[in-house]
Amino acid sequence: MKKQMKLSALLLCAVMLAGCIAGCKAPVKTLTEEDKNRIQTRLSAMMNDRGFSGAVYAVYQGEEIFDGGAGMATADEACTTETAFGVASLTKQFTASSIMQLYEAGQLDLKDTLRKYFSDYQYCDDITVEELLYQRSGIPDYSVDNRNGKVVVSCDDSEETGIVISDKAAAEENRKIIREFFLSKELLFEPGKRFDYSDANYALLAEIVAQVSGMEYHEYVRQHIFEPLGMEHSAFIDDFDDSIGATVAQPDLSEFKKDYYPYKGVEYGCGDILTTPKDLYRWYRGMMAGEVVGEDSLKMMTKNYSSADELGYGYGLMINDEGATKVVYHYGYIPSFYSAVFYVPEYDFFLTVLSNTPDGDPQGMAADMAVYFGSAIGLKLVGID
Repeated sequence: MKKQMKLSALLLCAVMLAGCIAGCKAPVKTLTEEDKNRIQTRLSAMMNDRGFSGAVYAVYQGEEIFDGGAGMATADEACTTETAFGVASLTKQFTASSIMQLYEAGQLDLKDTLRKYFSDYQYCDDITVEELLYQRSGIPDYSVDNRNGKVVVSCDDSEETGIVISDKAAAEENRKIIREFFLSKELLFEPGKRFDYSDANYALLAEIVAQVSGMEYHEYVRQHIFEPLGMEHSAFIDDFDDSIGATVAQPDLSEFKKDYYPYKGVEYGCGDILTTPKDLYRWYRGMMAGEVVGEDSLKMMTKNYSSADELGYGYGLMINDEGATKVVYHYGYIPSFYSAVFYVPEYDFFLTVLSNTPDGDPQGMAADMAVYFGSAIGLKLVGID
């Protein structure tokens, strides 16, 4: 199983969805009780008909419109919107926000080169912090595979290359091994020249947060994001404990053939957050209200730095602003968690789908739900299969 191949498919779906939303504009609609009942009935049917396991949460104009779960989080507990799921690449926006907080505090400059943080790296003078943020560094992505029972990290599809990651190693040890591995590779292109999605960018950004703040990255996010926003049910895969007071959904083993959680450090800064659908809403509400970073920083984060033929990307956020309506969104995958979240600021429309199995095509279901919900609030979404 190739993480990069799965991500490419998800990004294609995201581009289609965002393009449809961004190209349409309609007056913000007040939903009637009949509208709400119709939306709730339809979304419930989508979940049940597909054999989906996970949770769906939708909020419109500050009002909770849909709160639903299906399938099992554990052998004994059902999935709900208060269940914590691995949200994979949705983690990147938290890492980007941490960087922007340090930028606002004058503790780093986005134009800093990597020499300031990774002086031994052969390309440390060629890449800036900002190029990591909007995925234009040229540093290759890395994927995680189960090869004959061994968890292997590689930067290409070759069966002969890669490094074995141990479930007995500490997170810091695995992070160092992975970082040294991808930093030993040649750049894919001259930094800044084009977009190329890479988890390596955000693994480095997490390390920069730790270096600049003097705090371990996870602790920084807890103190500066989770706690201020009241995200009491959010944690990290590497150092989870029961203090978050939420059941953590267990992964389906049919894909990866192995429990992914014990392999510490693999998703550091790029995919290691555990959170609930309701905490994700607290995050978006707080981020968009200026409770995480200031107005200027939020504009920088939600600006589209990509060219017309590339996936729209800001700082840790997928962006589409081709039409009058901006869409902020992201998809994510780690074995075997699927996540989808999108927010339409002009309509104050939030929807997230989190799942612990591939059953029912969670990202495809999210797109279908967005199409249906969008039509109910005056957003005409077309071209979504």
